[in-house]
Amino acid sequence: MLLHRLRKKFTTGVAAEVCVEAEFLAFDQDTLTLEEKVTRYFEQWREPVHRYVVAAFGDSVEAEDITQEAFLQLYRCLHGGQSIANVRAFVFRTAHNLASNRLRSDQFIELFDDARWEDLRRTLRDSAINPEQRLIELEKFSRLRVAIGRLTQAERQCLHLRTKGLRYREIAEILGLGASTVAETLYRVLDKLTTENNG
Repeated sequence: MLLHRLRKKFTTGVAAEVCVEAEFLAFDQDTLTLEEKVTRYFEQWREPVHRYVVAAFGDSVEAEDITQEAFLQLYRCLHGGQSIANVRAFVFRTAHNLASNRLRSDQFIELFDDARWEDLRRTLRDSAINPEQRLIELEKFSRLRVAIGRLTQAERQCLHLRTKGLRYREIAEILGLGASTVAETLYRVLDKLTTENNG
């Protein structure tokens, strides 16, 4: 029943997602069933989790399955009486682990596939800036793509999770790293991207 509801919400693209976590967490937890709570968590974090899995590991169709499975595991754990202090970190970590288990390789991950990069380039080409400035921006854009392509898998994963708004502590929990390692990795990523883009 829950899987059917999650799949239906995923494929219909729920427009009524709550965007502000504080508003979302203000609902009266005591009046909701466990299934309703998990459904609300799903509505809140489905898109960020799905985008993370796609960006970090590729395949959009597989990412849908992984996202749904992460929320089903949340339901199973809560139904089994497990206490989860940070639901968002739990769901991201579960999705990350599920995707890692499916991937099982050391290959580099793409930030965007070729179609997404081309959409971004087209947007830049169609912007109202003058031709010279547009050429400069396109060149920076190309260097940025190359720089991202040179990041290690761990660096890209940290970067993706940080862009999803997760704190260092949450990223560390998801990836099984120390918070200081996450901080060092992100500083290294910024240094690499800045150096490449200014080079």
